[in-house]
Amino acid sequence: MLFDAYLIVDWSANSTPKHGKDSIWLAYHEHETLLENPTTRVAARNRVIELLSDAASRSRRVFVGFDFPYGYPAGFAQVLGLPGEPWRAVWTELARLIDDRPNNENNRWDVAAALNERLSGGAGPFWGVPSTQARPTLTITKKPFPCGRLQEYRRVEQRLRSSGRHAHSVWKLFTAGSVGSQTLLGIPVLERLRSTPALAAISRVWPFETGSTETPSPERGPFILHAEIWPGVFPVDRTLHEIVDAAQVAGLAKQFAKEDVAGVLGWRFKVDEADATLREEGWILGT
Repeated sequence: MLFDAYLIVDWSANSTPKHGKDSIWLAYHEHETLLENPTTRVAARNRVIELLSDAASRSRRVFVGFDFPYGYPAGFAQVLGLPGEPWRAVWTELARLIDDRPNNENNRWDVAAALNERLSGGAGPFWGVPSTQARPTLTITKKPFPCGRLQEYRRVEQRLRSSGRHAHSVWKLFTAGSVGSQTLLGIPVLERLRSTPALAAISRVWPFETGSTETPSPERGPFILHAEIWPGVFPVDRTLHEIVDAAQVAGLAKQFAKEDVAGVLGWRFKVDEADATLREEGWILGT
């Protein structure tokens, strides 16, 4: 087996603490499934660190999947003028810019507006805000794409949309189906998890640090593999919980564990895409 445990997280961009529908749900499956519903992102981040630190102390190999994009369309880092490996430069920059407080108050609208100013000198590529947050550099409606050198969708989203899946753009920040706000508030959490001293040496991010491989974890010793997931790729077992988000994370954790036991989970980590996918845009596991 590739892993000993599986942690699946449904993220949220709520600006106030919330539980139940449309909030954060996490499922940790080792021998049984632990389902939790933290009310804030800080609480969720701390709980994930706690779970991973405990697993590492027991030399467990853990798969970790969050349900928001781990990267942006190719060229994002370069247009921002960020040096170094593109994905890592973006993670570091967003962690520097985002202020996400223990009560879920955050500055994502200000960050998106400032990024638009840097990227295009005006509105776009980020779009979609409540009317009270609209401004010249961040508008309610979408501007035409491509926005300069930036496409609307990553290659993985283009692939999904061409096959009939309604994947949304990471630039879309607000209203139904949007993932942009979750990404702005989520990537800094991934950066924190990736760089936590007790976890940094044993953590890797697929496919940025592993490449495209069918054997993404070592045979022995503690190991943590982070990978982007989208529960919409998989059928939902509604019998697992009355709330869809909770049923999705619990079901996906169990499915990955079942596939791992059967020896077929490894194929999901194999992608045959361009260099930008592996170095900057990322990919959705199972697509």
